[in-house]
Amino acid sequence: MVLKVKYLEENDFITEKDIVICLGYFDGMHIAHINLIKQAKDIAKDKGLSLAVFTFSRSIRAFMKREKHRCLTTIDDKISICEKLGVDYLYVMKVSKELIHMEAYEFIDRFLLKSNTVVVGFDFSFGYLGKGDSVLLKQNKNFDTLVVEEMKFNDIKVGSTRIVKALEEGKLELANYLLGRPFFIKGEVVLGRGIGKKLGYPTANINYLPYYLPKSGVYFTRISYQDKLYYGITNVGNKPTYNNLPISVETYVFGICEDFYNKEMKLEFLEFIRPEIKFDSEEDLSKQIYKDIEEVKIKIKEVNNA
Repeated sequence: MVLKVKYLEENDFITEKDIVICLGYFDGMHIAHINLIKQAKDIAKDKGLSLAVFTFSRSIRAFMKREKHRCLTTIDDKISICEKLGVDYLYVMKVSKELIHMEAYEFIDRFLLKSNTVVVGFDFSFGYLGKGDSVLLKQNKNFDTLVVEEMKFNDIKVGSTRIVKALEEGKLELANYLLGRPFFIKGEVVLGRGIGKKLGYPTANINYLPYYLPKSGVYFTRISYQDKLYYGITNVGNKPTYNNLPISVETYVFGICEDFYNKEMKLEFLEFIRPEIKFDSEEDLSKQIYKDIEEVKIKIKEVNNA
């Protein structure tokens, strides 16, 4: 069955009957999220039912705090991952003031009442003031409820907050382990300042919003571009050598010489190379870029020979 994506608002109803539905914001679609969805998939398979994932257009907590939208995975990313997992339905609930004030019982009536089984994480909450939880779900006899317990790695709770913290602290290896894949961003290549080109290393300047970013520095990366894979070296930061420009994500791509402007790239962060440094001159910066590129070339050979 091809994944069907349905966008919901607070006045809508889920009309599909006898589905197995798992709920959550699922930012990052990390290993704990995948575990939850796979448990729901096993139930759906055993019962011969369709599998559905219910998520939200953005973080409810951030919306309530009026914070800018930031995420580990966009809705498009979630669609792609759900397709690979064999999900039948993806419901995307628009986060609004009306949704935030919806009582928990109304949420159940509108979106869960016709389900066969509801699957949630141990800390999932919903409805006004978060009064809806797994206890309330289990009290409803119209559907079965499975509560998936917390997942830990080395006594660390696997969660989106911990992954963001790991990225910000420069612990890319930990973040990638908790995600179960390399952290990535996708975006359109936008016009940069041409600094890389001036130094002899033209780069693709990716519009990274609304993604979180890893700690400023230089990274070994893999690029998906027009259905082909390439490797690259990426600088994340504000270019301190040039008196701290706005933060940007700029990538030198190996094996292709092309104008990437206005085209989309997916950028996977494979390994941290070094922190961002302020150099005394452009010449010193250019020498360091050469060293970085030579180091990454060695890493590419190691990957290709693995």
